[in-house]
Amino acid sequence: MAGLGPLETAAMEVLWRADEPLSVRQVLDRLNQDRCPLLAYTTVMTVLARLADKGALTRQPRGRGFAYRPTGSDPAALAVRSVLTEHGDAAIVRFVEQVGADPDALRRLRRLVDNSPGDSPETPP
Repeated sequence: MAGLGPLETAAMEVLWRADEPLSVRQVLDRLNQDRCPLLAYTTVMTVLARLADKGALTRQPRGRGFAYRPTGSDPAALAVRSVLTEHGDAAIVRFVEQVGADPDALRRLRRLVDNSPGDSPETPP
């Protein structure tokens, strides 16, 4: 997924701060709190639909419309997801090559892997 535009970023920030999926109206109301001129409902609806099409949001039916939730917890999560979706194993290979060439990055990665919650006894090898 390419970088997000300013309105896409603003919508994602609203959704990242939310504790639950939000409707178009809820996102619109939050975006318009400090905005002049106000955004139109259809503008926000289009932005959210495009973000869902890009894989940045999931949408679930709610009433006559949808409620939206981010697929990642922050911009970095979206970027990683996008790279893995677009490039698959090749992205992982390049990542490992890059980390292997930087001793500090390799130490950080090892520390993260060693502290990974996936190492519980219930997890099969």
